Amino acid sequence: MKELYSYQIQFHQPLSTNQIMKLHKLISKNTHQLYLHQGHLIADAGHLPKLLSFFLFMNLDRPIILIIDGENVEAAFQELEQCWMNRVEKSICRKRYTESMMNDNTSIVV
Repeated sequence: MKELYSYQIQFHQPLSTNQIMKLHKLISKNTHQLYLHQGHLIADAGHLPKLLSFFLFMNLDRPIILIIDGENVEAAFQELEQCWMNRVEKSICRKRYTESMMNDNTSIVV
């Protein structure tokens, strides 16, 4: 079943280039869509240059919003957490939507 989750993540250390590459490879091999948002920055994790730019310009003093769209999102998030192990201070799930809660004409808050 398709799901859409948003997470708030507070980093205490920037990700290394290797960790960003692992994140990108993980998303590229899955059927999930992943987006990162902070202030005026937004990135589709499927596009490596945008992903690298996002982590280059993000502000460590403010949390980011991570949006994952696809099937079995919680398992995908657990895999992602392995990519940035020891760099995250805190992460919480903000919103959860299942396929039955969404349709083509629905606006949702993430």
